[in-house]
Amino acid sequence: MKISVNWLKEYIPVNHTVEEMANKISLTGIESGPVRLGEELTNLVVGHITKVEPHPDSDHLKVCQVDVGESEDIQIVCGAPNVAVDQYVIVALHGAHLPDGVKIKRGKLRGQESNGMICGLDEVGVPAQYMPKEFENGIYVFDEPQVPGDAVYDLLGLKDQMIDIDITPNRADTLGMRGAAWEIGATYNEKPSFKKPVLSDDKVKDINDVTVDVAEKKLVPDYLLRELKDVKVGKSPLWMQRRLWNQNIRPVNSIIDAANYTMIEYGQPIQTYDLDKLQAQNLTVKFANDGDKLKLADGEKSLNHNDLVIVSGDQVLGLAGVQTSVEAAVDENTKNVLVEAGVFDGASVRKTAQRHDLRGDDSNRFEKGVDEGIVDEALLRAIQLMDQTSAVKEISNDITGNFTQAQPTIIKGSISHINHLMGLDLSTDEIVAILDRLGFSVDVDGDAITVTIPTRRWDMEIEADLVEEVNRIYGYANLPNTLPAGMETRGGYDPKRELANKLRDILLGEGLDEVINFSLLSKAEVEAFNTTNSEHTKLLHPMTEDHEYLRNSLIPGLVRNVAYNQARKNDDLKIFEHARVFHRTTGQDRPSEITYLSGAISGNVVADSWNTTAQSVDFYYVKGIVEELLSFTNADAEFTFVATDEYKNMHPGQTAKVLANGQVIGLVGKLHPNYQADHSISDTFVFELNVDMLFDLNAKSVKAQSAPKYPSISRDLAILVEKNIENGQIVADIFANGGKYLKDVNIFDVYEGKNIKQNHKSLGYHLEFQNPNDTLTDDEVEKAFSLVKDSLAQKFNVEIR
Repeated sequence: MKISVNWLKEYIPVNHTVEEMANKISLTGIESGPVRLGEELTNLVVGHITKVEPHPDSDHLKVCQVDVGESEDIQIVCGAPNVAVDQYVIVALHGAHLPDGVKIKRGKLRGQESNGMICGLDEVGVPAQYMPKEFENGIYVFDEPQVPGDAVYDLLGLKDQMIDIDITPNRADTLGMRGAAWEIGATYNEKPSFKKPVLSDDKVKDINDVTVDVAEKKLVPDYLLRELKDVKVGKSPLWMQRRLWNQNIRPVNSIIDAANYTMIEYGQPIQTYDLDKLQAQNLTVKFANDGDKLKLADGEKSLNHNDLVIVSGDQVLGLAGVQTSVEAAVDENTKNVLVEAGVFDGASVRKTAQRHDLRGDDSNRFEKGVDEGIVDEALLRAIQLMDQTSAVKEISNDITGNFTQAQPTIIKGSISHINHLMGLDLSTDEIVAILDRLGFSVDVDGDAITVTIPTRRWDMEIEADLVEEVNRIYGYANLPNTLPAGMETRGGYDPKRELANKLRDILLGEGLDEVINFSLLSKAEVEAFNTTNSEHTKLLHPMTEDHEYLRNSLIPGLVRNVAYNQARKNDDLKIFEHARVFHRTTGQDRPSEITYLSGAISGNVVADSWNTTAQSVDFYYVKGIVEELLSFTNADAEFTFVATDEYKNMHPGQTAKVLANGQVIGLVGKLHPNYQADHSISDTFVFELNVDMLFDLNAKSVKAQSAPKYPSISRDLAILVEKNIENGQIVADIFANGGKYLKDVNIFDVYEGKNIKQNHKSLGYHLEFQNPNDTLTDDEVEKAFSLVKDSLAQKFNVEIR
């Protein structure tokens, strides 16, 4: 909300710079900053066009003689299509400075001398989208005669000083000039004064051509209408227009501008309808029917049964508190007007505005809350302005659809408790004076106080709110500095977080980079890697289709990262993410949050160099990273990898489940070629581990041991085995039969092809035996080695080579 200092002066004395005021307001807890419009503007004056002739060498240029208050008229060449004799316009004289560093100089345009420039509003700093539409493609023309040579800055508000207040959701009372006047006045111990709007008694008639029915009274506590008869719609006065465009609102006509002006003044949105364009002489506030259409200037919006609408017969006049239709819009031909002031449920307005992407000034105020105690007064003020600017003949009394008498909030507290919470020792008079500056009424009974809060401050409910207000106005900077008292709390992470951090450090040590992704995915993404068969959790009001569902896997986000980088020729990637996913079983209302650790690797893992050959990532490289992670969990569990083809977007021949004591805790493998093609990425390997399940595993009891004193003995074993036999099965059987001195088994050779039986493979293993307490003999080793070979031949029908 931008607070005009000139406007503010109508309510409170203002004798401070805009910078000082913005700083002081910020110190009360409402962030604000100074805005000085048009600081760069110079040499802009009113000009009176006395003569216009066609340019001899141009079809569209005109040579104008302009009175700018000097002894003689000056000549200016102008190309605006709307330039004409006897217009009062904005003139930038020789040496004038305009926005964006533009400087005006004397010169010649196609041989004709030009001593300045006749300007449009957009050329002097008013954004084109907020200036009156009639001047979009031409110069600005004053409606009334002005004094040639006078500066235009005050006339057009080009150099207004403003305070830009960053509104927090609980302080929507400052979304109106009157509420801002209370807030700013309190910081300077100045109470604002406001004039009550009044109407001419001879114009208010007992007319009632329209009836109103509010079907959803819980969502619409207040809904008031008034009729205006025999209205002459025209332009609003310049003082009103300039205040509107400085608030980023385009002036339209005297009726609509008065409604928007009231919204800025009171913080209460006002809507207007052309009474003669209504389909029926009745207004109803109800939920829309599915398929109803809201007609807007740029198209139609299809409505549903969740949208609260205002209708006349079958005609949808608008979304309540959000947007009005163009069907009954007030224009220059309007003769009779219906004016609306209402209060609509903030949650309903917010959801509707988000659903249809129609958030604006009205919805912003209803979402945060409006003062329910000034609805009728705001309507009266709007009518007053319309009467002043549109020559209204007759005005109806209030037509009430629903009205709820707003009651002030009563808060009880005590002086001693307020002082205790603030750490101060303010007197009763000092605290009462601070509350009085805010417009609160205070009754004192000894130490107890009873504070009556006006309806404009609906954010206040409990005694703690009083403490905050006293603190703000007294000044946070004036609070005494004290050291915290009490027992110190020992810092540190909980055990689950420590495990996650340890795994994260391991991946960083492996050369992987950490990424952070959104927790919201599209429907296709949550279906792509739903390995745990989780129910999808959809947001009620998603911002976009790409962010509709809570993620059930970290892999889709990593795939996005890979695609983004590879599209920019960054092909060698090693990334991981440690975050939560959301799992929901059938019938569960709220999803469970589970911590996962996932990674994605593509391209080369070893770069090409003078002494090395480039090595691309493969399944076993990624599996090795996962094995190292599992080894650092210190879990007393048997980790195994089981090949699988049940994940549709994983390669069926290069994917494995990760099991701990037979329970699935994750996966590792290559993305399916079709999935990679759909996402425009090259070969990529991924892994995913459930950190919560790893944490729940029992920990090993680790004991330190001295280095072995006795040498080890190794044996190599080469076998021929069928292709469908997995290496893990072989290794497990070797350990089961190798005896207590078998310490390690490593596969060092795999061969398939020439001189090997069909559907067979040759595997080579290195076995290491060691006795920590004595020297092993060949007989002991051979005995264990024979048992290993015999078991393999019996269980897997291997051939010893």
